[in-house]
Amino acid sequence: MKISLVGLSGCGKTSIYATTFAYKKPEETKNFAPTVMYEVRTHPYLGLNVAFFDFGGQQQYRESYIEKNEVFRETDILIPIIDLHDRDKFEEAAKYFREILNVFEKFEKKPKIVVFYHKYDSENFEKELLEANYEEAKKIFGELFKDWNPMEYKTSIYDQEQLSRIFRDMLVANYKDLQKHVEKCEDLLKNIDAKIIISDISGNVIVHNVQGISRGLQLRADLRDFIASCNTLRENFFRTDSIKFSGTSKDTDKEINVYIFKYILSVLIMGENLSSEKFQKNIEQLLKDMELFADLVVKAHED
Repeated sequence: MKISLVGLSGCGKTSIYATTFAYKKPEETKNFAPTVMYEVRTHPYLGLNVAFFDFGGQQQYRESYIEKNEVFRETDILIPIIDLHDRDKFEEAAKYFREILNVFEKFEKKPKIVVFYHKYDSENFEKELLEANYEEAKKIFGELFKDWNPMEYKTSIYDQEQLSRIFRDMLVANYKDLQKHVEKCEDLLKNIDAKIIISDISGNVIVHNVQGISRGLQLRADLRDFIASCNTLRENFFRTDSIKFSGTSKDTDKEINVYIFKYILSVLIMGENLSSEKFQKNIEQLLKDMELFADLVVKAHED
């Protein structure tokens, strides 16, 4: 899958990637240097190799992309990013995006378009002016993309949870029928008395009910390493596609279970009395759904 992030210089493209996929805090992005030409970053997600093309937004680079437009070919998802803090450049951004759309029309290709009305935050910016800028941007870019059936979001790197959900839903949508499993899983987690993290083997969070375990889509490093170790044991020692690991403590009632389904999906459960009959009954439907979830992912890759 190829995802292209486009926008004028300083609109926040690299910061969006860094806070969602590279475990960066928003304040760590403030001194990022402008992107030269474009950078390609690859990221594994549910066994899919996702390529993020971060296109530098300076004028000379934009002109180069339009002239040598093969760089846009094979784009599956185009993310135009509008800086809501810079109203004076809305028309310039619209002209650039129009040129990109012309390229896709030339290729007779229609990627999915997801518009980010970005920097929707009032940090060092007046809230009333921000709302006025958003309404103006909606008029300009809503008209520009109206024939492309776009999805639209108000985004901010200070709302990493929202950004991670947007990208998760984008990536999950690549697999038929998975979105409904994600939504059902979110509902089930509300009624289960345990801390639960569902991720892929690479540590990309899909659903969780634990605060502080992720930044953007990525699990905390120690939890990523733990899941990776379990997966290594599964592959090299047990040599099976799916497995369950259990751990208990003599000093407390705390337990931990790790389920790996079809070498693609991890379900990490932490709590007390997890081995009780009552808890196992409560968790049964969730585990069945996640096993089916993994089956669908594997089938998609086989197809």
